[in-house]
Amino acid sequence: MYIVFPILAIMIIFDSLENGFSYLIFSLPFCFLKVYTSVFLFLGCGLIFILKFYYFFFFKEKHKISWTLIISISTLILYCIMPIGDYNLNKFIKIFIFLSIFIVILMIIHKPQIFKGHFNIKLICASLLLASLYSLTYLFSPYLKSYMIILPLPNNITRFMALFIHPNVFAMFCEVVMSLLVYFIISKKGNKENLFLFVAISFLGLLTFSKTYYIIFVLLVSILLIWCFTQNAGKTTLILCAVLTLALLLCVFFPNVISNITHRFIGQLNECQSLKDFLNKLTTGRIDIWTQYLQYIFHNPLVLFFGRGLGAPSINLLSPHNGYIAIIYQLGIVGTIILAQALFFIFREYFKNKNTKPHWAIFVPIMTLTLIFIVEDLIFYIFD
Repeated sequence: MYIVFPILAIMIIFDSLENGFSYLIFSLPFCFLKVYTSVFLFLGCGLIFILKFYYFFFFKEKHKISWTLIISISTLILYCIMPIGDYNLNKFIKIFIFLSIFIVILMIIHKPQIFKGHFNIKLICASLLLASLYSLTYLFSPYLKSYMIILPLPNNITRFMALFIHPNVFAMFCEVVMSLLVYFIISKKGNKENLFLFVAISFLGLLTFSKTYYIIFVLLVSILLIWCFTQNAGKTTLILCAVLTLALLLCVFFPNVISNITHRFIGQLNECQSLKDFLNKLTTGRIDIWTQYLQYIFHNPLVLFFGRGLGAPSINLLSPHNGYIAIIYQLGIVGTIILAQALFFIFREYFKNKNTKPHWAIFVPIMTLTLIFIVEDLIFYIFD
C-alpha cells in the first residue's frame, strides 16, 4: 500500500492525462485495503490528477469556463464550508468529492478523449474481476482475515464483498458499472464483450445478497431483454429459455440459496405485526432510521432550511441511509437548491459544447443512481 500508491502518483504525474485517469479507474476496487489509510492515499492520487488536469486545461491550453458556472460552483463550496470553524473529516471528504465530480463532468464535456468511457468501463470490469479473485486469498491470507468483515447468512452462506469495505458497497459499485454497460450495449447496438462483462459483474453482484442489488438487477436485465427483443426476437427467446432453464436447475440443486434470498427480503412473515414491521424487514430497518431523521428535520426549521452542514453528526450513530434525506439534513433546502443550480450550469455547459443529443440509454445509469439514492447516502454518508 505504501509502495503501490506512491507509484500510482508518479505514474499520474509523468504519464498522459488519458492514462492517468485510467490508472485511477483501475485502482478503485483496491483502494479499501486498509480503511482509512488506503482511501486517503487513493484520494491523494486523485488530487494530483485534478491539479494536473487544471494545469493543462487552464494554463497550457488556455481553456475558459463560463463565469456563471464558476460562480455557481464557488457559491456551493462556500456554502459547504459554513459555518466557519465547524470543520471535521466528514466535511473535507465531501467537499473533495464534490470537486472531483465536477472535474470529471467538466472533463467529459471539454476533453472526452481523456474520459475514454467505453475503454475505462471495460477496464473497471477487469479490475473488479481481478480484485474478486484476489479476495479469495482470504482463505490463507492473515492480513485479509484481519481486514475482511464476513457477514454470514443462514445455511452457512456468506455475503461476498471482494476487497470492498462492505458487501453493500461492492453491490452498489456493481450496480453502477452494470448500468453503464447496459448504456454502452444499447447505444453501440450490442457488443459480445460488453454482454460477457455484464454477465460476469452480474454474477459477482448476486453473491452480495443485497436487496437493492436484486431489485436493480431485475430492472437492468428487463431493460436489456426488451432492447434485445427489438433487435432479434428469435435469438433473444432462445437465450432467455436457456437462462431460465439454468436458473431452474440452480434452484433445484442449490435450494438454500433461494431460501436465503427470500429470507433476506421478507424473513418470516409471521414476525411482522404491522405494515411498518414488514417495510422495516424489507428495507433492513431503514424505515425507522428515515423516520428519526425526518422527525428531527421537521422539528428543527433551521436544519430544514439551512441544514446542519456536511460535517453534521449522525443521529443515534447511524447515517440516514437515504441520499435525499441526507441532502436535506446536511445542506437544507437552501443548500440543495445551490447544489441543483451548480449541476444545472454544468449540464448547460455540456449541451452548449455538444452538437449531438445523448443516446436515450443514458437514462439507465441515471435511473440506477436515483434508485440507489433511496436506500444509501453515497457521497453524503456520515463517517463516525
